[in-house]
Amino acid sequence: MQVKTQLMQAPSSSHRLDVDGGDEWAFVVVFPNKDPAHIKKLLVRLQKAGLELKLFYSKTTTPDGVPTMIFCKVRAKLKALEAEAARINLPMLMDETKLAALAKRGIQHDDGSWSSFEIGDAITLSRDRLTPYEYIYMKYDVKYDEVRDLYAKTPAGGVFSSVQRMELIESMITNVAHFDVDKLKADGEILDCFPLHSDDELRALQRKWVAWDYMPWSQPIHDVKNYFGTKVALYFAYLGYYTSFLFVSGVVGLGVFCLDMGLRQRYEATASDASASANYVVQVYTVPAFGVFMAVWATLFLEGWKRRSAVYAMHWGTTHHSEAEQPRPQFKGDLAKSPINGADIKFFHETERLKRRVLSWLVLFGLIGVVLVLTGLIFYLRYYLVHLNPDIFVVHVHGRDVRLGGALASTVNLLQIFIMYRIYDGLSLRMNDYENHATESSYEANYILKAIIFHFVNAYAALIYVASVKEHVGDQCIDGDCFNELRYSLIVIYGSQIVIGNIKEILVPRFWAWLAKRKQQTGNVAALSPAERQFFKSHYGWKGTFDDFLEMILQFGYSTFFVVSFPLTPLLSFINNVIEIRIDGYRLTADCRRPRPRSAASIGLWVEVLEVFVTIAIVTNAWVIFYTHKYGNELIEYLEQQDMDVPLLDLGLFVGFVTVVLLFRALVAACIDDVPAYVTRQLARQAFLTSMVLHRVKPDDDEAYTVADDRIAAGMKIAPTDDDPPF
Repeated sequence: MQVKTQLMQAPSSSHRLDVDGGDEWAFVVVFPNKDPAHIKKLLVRLQKAGLELKLFYSKTTTPDGVPTMIFCKVRAKLKALEAEAARINLPMLMDETKLAALAKRGIQHDDGSWSSFEIGDAITLSRDRLTPYEYIYMKYDVKYDEVRDLYAKTPAGGVFSSVQRMELIESMITNVAHFDVDKLKADGEILDCFPLHSDDELRALQRKWVAWDYMPWSQPIHDVKNYFGTKVALYFAYLGYYTSFLFVSGVVGLGVFCLDMGLRQRYEATASDASASANYVVQVYTVPAFGVFMAVWATLFLEGWKRRSAVYAMHWGTTHHSEAEQPRPQFKGDLAKSPINGADIKFFHETERLKRRVLSWLVLFGLIGVVLVLTGLIFYLRYYLVHLNPDIFVVHVHGRDVRLGGALASTVNLLQIFIMYRIYDGLSLRMNDYENHATESSYEANYILKAIIFHFVNAYAALIYVASVKEHVGDQCIDGDCFNELRYSLIVIYGSQIVIGNIKEILVPRFWAWLAKRKQQTGNVAALSPAERQFFKSHYGWKGTFDDFLEMILQFGYSTFFVVSFPLTPLLSFINNVIEIRIDGYRLTADCRRPRPRSAASIGLWVEVLEVFVTIAIVTNAWVIFYTHKYGNELIEYLEQQDMDVPLLDLGLFVGFVTVVLLFRALVAACIDDVPAYVTRQLARQAFLTSMVLHRVKPDDDEAYTVADDRIAAGMKIAPTDDDPPF
């Protein structure tokens, strides 16, 4: 039975709780209005953890006028935040000027001696990119008053940034109040728990970010990090860096495309020996050269991103971040004693685990089999409509017959890709849940691995068929030219996905927000409070970041795997991503709740996926050049060597191209350090400064020489010879 009686509001302070947070409420916990007594028990745990609470009923009501939800806004005083920061060793940026002054002045040790620890001089630091005290992070410590003054202040003059305050309050909710949000949601005891948007900060970020007057390499990434956390910021940093590289390949691809089209039209118009010779030069030299360029481009992009990622980690103090393994509340097992410390644990038998994973992978391969069968049927449909019955779908345009069989087959192919994407998306979470992973990291890693395998087949199967299989199974390419059909297929598939993807990102979050509101809106709805409005917005959790990364990884494949067939692909990707940054930024700031801030040192497994994709791109482009494009025939005709063995020539060129480019890639990767030297040097300085400031370690060359030491030295005598008896 639902209760409408007013819940007692927990005491809350009316003074400003923190100079950087003010009296803003940071989090909100949403309860179903079913059991006020049980809700109060949960609230007591939150309040005992040092959190301040404010309770109110939702404006959304049942037809009888009973509120459907109870909202509990949460915040914490500065002292509570400082205590939690010290408890979890929160990394804090140090004030560069104050840290330099302390290093020069020195610190006093417990024995009364002083040690200065100034780093370098004008000679040794003259060529350094950073000063010795920039981007130095140390854990939050309240042991020494002088250390507390060293922490850099926020732009508002506060101690903690907005995102740090969110991290600390979430830590207090989870670890101090033992409020397992995911388990409580799974059990139906709460509807959700999420951070609240800060209106002033959000508007300031929107003005900078959701604008059209900056290029991808000029995103306000540090502002994004300070509002959403490092994990979200790393996605947008990657997107900006990747898009910047696409600009280079897009310009080169545009030049290659224009050269090819111009000479092709000239050759078709004149059919002269000069134009034919120029066309052969393009086919013989430009096409493979562009393939080599894209392989080098992909390698430099990946190596460059690794270095850029290391720089971001240094700037944000996450280099040594390793997220603690979080047990999944959905993990099921029998109660047992730990073989390590005897504590109660959940035990899941290895045989059952293996059985479930095998079944899950069988489902995955079954779906992949369905994709392959559908792809084969679609190409049979194309063959039937284009070659066997070309007059079935014909329209008359300006007195000309236009056959639509090929277009119809392409449309069916697009529908197949989209429908199988949705089917897999619906099954993948169930498959992963069925595997019963014990930790979040294991859950996410297995989800990413299976998703990449499926989407690779689903997205690229049709293109691989045209490039390497079609002419070998008796299927005819359009006008007998598989290279041009591959170009046409890439334009249709990728171009359509760009349009559909952008429409989906704009409409889908709003649809889910509308649906969530409909579920709760069973009666009257008055003007909603800001917290209640945010509750009905779309949720952007780890799945949101995953979907965004997956989209960019698949786009990387479209932009590199078959790029020699359509050199404009990188340019299309660049234009799309310029828009994508704004769409994703708008979606995150306007259509979604504020996600829980998460720290990360890198983009994780996605780097390994990119490593594999770069290798695949080298092989696929080599295949397209030497087999799909019939490069051997072009070369023989250009050199006028008709007696050459074409299959042997194709094989030799293919193997040679792949071998040379892979060796070059390995050489480049070996020569370019993943972490820049100046970052390594700055991290070493950070370790040294931390040992001096927090641990008060005395430098080896700065030991205090006391009177007692002088007495010891005075008692030391040097004998004329060694007077010990011989052995």
